[in-house]
Amino acid sequence: MSKFYILLLLFISGRLLAQTAPQTFLPPEKPFIFEAAETAEKMQIDGKLNESAWANAQIIKGFKQQNPTQGADASGDTEVRVLFDSKFLYISAICKDDLKNRNNVRVQNVRRDFEWDFNDNFGVVIDGFKDKRNAVSFQTTPKGNLRDLQIIDGETFNRDWDALWYCRTSITDTAWIAEMAIPWKILRYPEGATDLGIVFLRNIRRNNEYTVNPSIPRVFTPYRMAYEAILTGIKPPKPSANILVNPYLLLENNRRKTASETTNDFKPKLGGEVKWAITPNTVLDITANTDFAQADVDRQVVNLQRFSVLFPERRQFFLENANIFRANVTNFILPFFSRRIGLDDSGNPIPLDGGFRLTSQTSKRSVGAIAMRQRATDNSPVSHFGVFRYSKNLGSQSRLGGMLTYRNDAKFERNGQSIAENNNYTATVDGIYRPSQKFNVQAMLSGSKDSRTGDGFASQVWTSYNSNLMYVGWLGYYVKNYNPGIGLERFGRDYFYNSPAIDFDLRPKWLPKKIRRFLPAIYAGIFHTADLRDIISAEAALKPFHIEFQNGASIQYDMIQNWQKLDFTERLVGVEVAEGYYQYLNHRIQASTDFSAKLAGRASYVNGGYFNGKLQTWTLAGRFAPIPNIEFTVDYEFNQIRGLGAEQRDLDTHLLGINTRLALNPRVQLIGFYQWNSSLKRDIWNVRLSWEYRPLSFLYVVFNSNRTNGLNPQDRITQQQGIAKLTYLRLF
Repeated sequence: MSKFYILLLLFISGRLLAQTAPQTFLPPEKPFIFEAAETAEKMQIDGKLNESAWANAQIIKGFKQQNPTQGADASGDTEVRVLFDSKFLYISAICKDDLKNRNNVRVQNVRRDFEWDFNDNFGVVIDGFKDKRNAVSFQTTPKGNLRDLQIIDGETFNRDWDALWYCRTSITDTAWIAEMAIPWKILRYPEGATDLGIVFLRNIRRNNEYTVNPSIPRVFTPYRMAYEAILTGIKPPKPSANILVNPYLLLENNRRKTASETTNDFKPKLGGEVKWAITPNTVLDITANTDFAQADVDRQVVNLQRFSVLFPERRQFFLENANIFRANVTNFILPFFSRRIGLDDSGNPIPLDGGFRLTSQTSKRSVGAIAMRQRATDNSPVSHFGVFRYSKNLGSQSRLGGMLTYRNDAKFERNGQSIAENNNYTATVDGIYRPSQKFNVQAMLSGSKDSRTGDGFASQVWTSYNSNLMYVGWLGYYVKNYNPGIGLERFGRDYFYNSPAIDFDLRPKWLPKKIRRFLPAIYAGIFHTADLRDIISAEAALKPFHIEFQNGASIQYDMIQNWQKLDFTERLVGVEVAEGYYQYLNHRIQASTDFSAKLAGRASYVNGGYFNGKLQTWTLAGRFAPIPNIEFTVDYEFNQIRGLGAEQRDLDTHLLGINTRLALNPRVQLIGFYQWNSSLKRDIWNVRLSWEYRPLSFLYVVFNSNRTNGLNPQDRITQQQGIAKLTYLRLF
């Protein structure tokens, strides 16, 4: 394999001499100035811009490409205007394009929080405190679906935050038009503010072209607020306390069927949340009888690795302002992971009596606190959780923070079990150092103390250099008996991990016109024991061929060399693999078409070793959307394992997911999702009708079915759930 590394490095070295990458320029010393105009006219948010106030507002134009050709004029002009009154900040955009052929409009579907890369869209990014690091973004497509983000440091995003704002769009033969109304009450800014930091962005998806105003280097996200413009002329109302109330009514029936009995449990439920903006910077969220019945179900996986799988948080209460509580560098070591509250290790819900979240942000610091109470069940005790977070901004781009977590599990005596009370604590220090726009250092040090397992320690360090031409980075972990009671450690309790990587973004002139860039890369990941005496696991990967086409399609080939050392017999995909040393090579080919098109597909194939056996993996994904209101997707994975373990077992696993989305409009949608996992012998259905009858007020009708088909009749279990839930959001 070393020959391939040498050949790759020689190839890159020769091509770099001829490579001309656009400059990764610094933020301007004097930012662009955009001006907003006050209006007394009653604004109708309909996407038509009929009000006379729009004609009198300053036209903001001059969008430049961020990608593919940094600094070039956009292929389609965008004209932005900004108005305001005592209640709203209004933003309109005329996104010019040749739309006589409506197929030139690229919108995948009409769901909220759409994929930015695959849709025509326009958005605004607002930095209320002008600290050039914290911001919120509001985005829409030509079909009027919404996307909103919370942003920290231009790189960390909360895509699941849902804000209360308004938008409508329209499409003509020469442009699509967006009209937004953003309430001042949901924005955070200092008292007496007369300006805001702002960035406008647009994706012209037919050309796979990202445009921004003002300009931002290609290597960064369009949310790098160090490059922001200043929006002047505004007169926002004095920040004041406001209250948002969101009660719910739930009717739920749970049916469980086994070989010996069938049970039904019907229960009504009342609860809800209150959001109190105590000051412009401080928000208190209170939840009672907390419920997440409408949350998306977890996606099934076949885990071929030695470490645990991370399932993302999907519950709305824990998603909002989640970035404030992020003290980790990556998702492999988490001092705080909200899924440890109200869910067991298998993802099954545990009732929550309630709790609160307090967050406060200014241009200088961020503070957050969470307290929750988890109800006792037949299998788990009463538990209490507490989290405190503090982060201070240093200089223009750096910060330093800390976090404390506490978990108390009460004494548990039930069903013949007797478990003593347990207390768990963690203390964490973290920070980011960014001496320049290209160079980052992120680090975390965390200690844990547990009544049962004693003291532990974990650390993470990630250093990186980013330019338009290349990424060079190194990631390191050190873990010794770390046990975060409200967190997650995915690899184990005793190791050191070392991972260097280098990626190139090469766009030489000799590439054919249909090819955008060539992306070779090398990376490695090595697990040692904590004392560095032995290798636990390692992989080294070479990506000598990776091409991205102008329309977003791609094809690549990887070689991955693996080394594994088992100190004891481990169970992998249900097969016992004996202790020993294993070395094997995998080859992987991946290809994808343009996923903004009506018909798209993606496929990959892996062939090589798997411990003492052989592995072949085929994955296929397809998407068909004749119109944005109708979308069908299919995902399939097939693993063929041969000769694994001491018994030389042969094993085939299948994983199938089928998703259907039927939408009357962005506010009324019917979603059906089916999963089949042969490894767990499990069939899962999730069908959900959602109607947003007013902004962020919903009626949900949900059906869930989870069936386990064991060989033994006693292991065959069917669990079904029917839910009707009504929520009502009111802002005072």
